[in-house]
Amino acid sequence: MSSKRSVAEILASLEAREALHQEREAFHASQEVHHREQRAVHAADLEKVRQRLAAFREAAASAVEIVDQPLAETETAPAVSPAVKSKLSGRLIPSRVVRAVIATLPADEPFGPTAVAAETNRRHADTLGRPLDARTVSDVLRRMRAEGSLHLVQEGKAFHEALYAKGPRKSA
Repeated sequence: MSSKRSVAEILASLEAREALHQEREAFHASQEVHHREQRAVHAADLEKVRQRLAAFREAAASAVEIVDQPLAETETAPAVSPAVKSKLSGRLIPSRVVRAVIATLPADEPFGPTAVAAETNRRHADTLGRPLDARTVSDVLRRMRAEGSLHLVQEGKAFHEALYAKGPRKSA
């Protein structure tokens, strides 16, 4: 095995390799310190996340238990009373259904036709032929106001609906 390289070339090549490997060793040693620090940070964060995840899973399990329990009979929506049905045809009369829903609303809380329509449709979705809209409910509310069973809290405008409250207006 004959080599045509001179001793000086081999010496220069080995010194260059020595410098390269020395520089790479120093670089990786600094990276090792950095990675050790990062590992410690992530280990601490991982422990926090695991604790919070365990607490969340426990809370979710207890919430599922509550949701899976059947509602008490007093909390369910009231059944459609015979007073809201027509005596002749047995069909629901929308104005009577709206009046029945309004009767269950709190006395001191103002309400508008959109909220009453949504509540009526929610409670009587299976018995109404088609959902009631806010315009139909608004007609019933205006009639009830004329009868004196409701009073106007805020007059309706083009950009907001009228608000009503149960009973006659209280004098201040």
